[in-house]
Amino acid sequence: MTSEQKSPTKRRLELALRRLQHGKMRSNHDGRISIAAVAREAGVSNATIHNRYPEIAERIRALHARTARDVTRAIPDTSDILHKKLQEARKEIDQLKKDLVKSQSINLRLLRENEMLRARLQKAT
Repeated sequence: MTSEQKSPTKRRLELALRRLQHGKMRSNHDGRISIAAVAREAGVSNATIHNRYPEIAERIRALHARTARDVTRAIPDTSDILHKKLQEARKEIDQLKKDLVKSQSINLRLLRENEMLRARLQKAT
């Protein structure tokens, strides 16, 4: 085999990596590019990539790191959104506490009125 020719395994690994990059996997996969995912897609073991094809392992690691950075950048700054939601929730809780106190006060007043009416009713009978 000349240096120009690729082993069938290396070719399978490169094709598997390309399929993962383009989201056209044959196997079940969560979309992340990793050595395990490429190995599974190519039908080889992780060790085969690590031991026999370190240059492919390095490409996979570089793609994995780049993909992770892209995902991190794509995530909006949720701290501001969460802070606003927390403030709204706290306001709602405060309002609900006020409503509860008001309802308890009304219930207490109605209980007293009921007691007075029962007492009048007993006196009348």
